[in-house]
Amino acid sequence: MHGLPRRTLLAAAGIGVTAGASQAQEAWPSRPVRVLVGYPAGGANDIVARAVAQGLSDALGQPFAVENRAGAAGSIAAEAAARAVPDGTTLYMMSSAQVLAPALRRNLNYDPVRDFTPLALGAIGPYFLAVHASVPATTVREFIALAARSPGSVTYASSGVGAGPHLSMELLAAMGGVQLHHVPYRGDADALIDLTAGRVQAYMSAIAPTLQHVRAGTLRALAVTSATRIAAAPDVPTVAEAALPGYDMAAWWGLVGPAALPPTIAQRAEAAAVQVIGSAAFRERFQAMGFTPGNVSGAEFARMIAADRERFADIVRRAGIQPE
Repeated sequence: MHGLPRRTLLAAAGIGVTAGASQAQEAWPSRPVRVLVGYPAGGANDIVARAVAQGLSDALGQPFAVENRAGAAGSIAAEAAARAVPDGTTLYMMSSAQVLAPALRRNLNYDPVRDFTPLALGAIGPYFLAVHASVPATTVREFIALAARSPGSVTYASSGVGAGPHLSMELLAAMGGVQLHHVPYRGDADALIDLTAGRVQAYMSAIAPTLQHVRAGTLRALAVTSATRIAAAPDVPTVAEAALPGYDMAAWWGLVGPAALPPTIAQRAEAAAVQVIGSAAFRERFQAMGFTPGNVSGAEFARMIAADRERFADIVRRAGIQPE
């Protein structure tokens, strides 16, 4: 019995696969979607991811489950997301730390620009320039003047070498023309404990856990590091308006997929995510925590990632931090 030629069978199979893939894309999400996070549950990255994932579940009618893959400063999840099958079942809540990583680590297995499809910026989280109440400075200018009088004598904490708070303070020192003494800790909690105890004088600290200490008078918030003031502390000026025009540093978190994510999936995911992040409920929840909702589309987010990669690398060079 003679069948169809092998070439004809292969062609027919190819048409079937293509049609099936097209139907799957059009139906996305037809299966549960996992959203990878590179840090433990309860942190800012995780909080943003869970809020966006729940909004997408409600909007698109499929479960979006957050999967925490902590380790290697977030790189384990980033590598897994970059290598995931680009069928829309794996998304990733990228942090600005992953865009900073190429400037700090020599052997990364992912590229933040090349290996992902940006979908939407979720939220931006600036820092307070916070000082202990005993520090004789009530403004950013006074803080810079204090450091200038005795170079290297003013101590500041960070959550680790090369972390966002470290780079943010080094940028302030560079723009202010002063030298500060860096005291790195293993994380935000330890740094904040020693700041409130007065064992270090300053810290670029996350807004939410610091607000209670500012309100209690233990700490003084001299400024916020973002380009604009925040709703959670509207009376606190920005570093830029207080002393250093052009200063703008903050952590951010945004939704991405693997690089080869089909356009139909990317467009639907982007539209749904932008709608969720732009909602009044999302905005009110995150502004109360000191976050600014992103509400930035995929194309704008892609430009932001590329620009921040160069900006962070420049700050690392200016701070004299050597990649490991």
